[in-house]
Amino acid sequence: MEQVTVGPVTLGYTLTEADWVDGLVAHRRGLRRPWLLPLLIVAALVGVLLGHARSGRSSAMTVTDVVVLVAVAVGGVVFGLLLFRFLVRARWIYRWQARLIMRGNPWLSEPIRAVVDGSGLRLTSASRTETAAWSQYLRYVETDRSFVLRASDRAGAAVLVLPKRGLDSGDPAPLRALLEANCDRRA
Repeated sequence: MEQVTVGPVTLGYTLTEADWVDGLVAHRRGLRRPWLLPLLIVAALVGVLLGHARSGRSSAMTVTDVVVLVAVAVGGVVFGLLLFRFLVRARWIYRWQARLIMRGNPWLSEPIRAVVDGSGLRLTSASRTETAAWSQYLRYVETDRSFVLRASDRAGAAVLVLPKRGLDSGDPAPLRALLEANCDRRA
């Protein structure tokens, strides 16, 4: 990756639960699972057919039986998708995760000073100093509130949230230029 000529960008902020929720939602939004819907459909159909086979009927299936089985399978898939949306995609789970992150890492509630330049990031708080090379954060997502740096496209990847409100200059363009030069942008 090329070095960018923009000078270092500095940020001063204290992370909040809302910042983490924004970061977690942005990170998860980029994860795609095209195999999930066909898997749910196949699982529902197999479950319905196995249930019918174990019901003990020895006669052949009638048209009514087939229609009922298909309706039950479609209803099961729809219910499963709604349940998936409620449990996995709901914001409440991100708020819960953010609370756990903040509670387990009290230093995240301290004021943080971040310096971002062509070589990487340096984060400093009252109790710790962290340095990260660009090779640690290969992807980033920009939201209305923050820049979310991600180690990879995997669900459990490391996430670093840089709130836009913390920019010393107030202009996100220099930080965006650094990130575009050193990371892959994801929608």
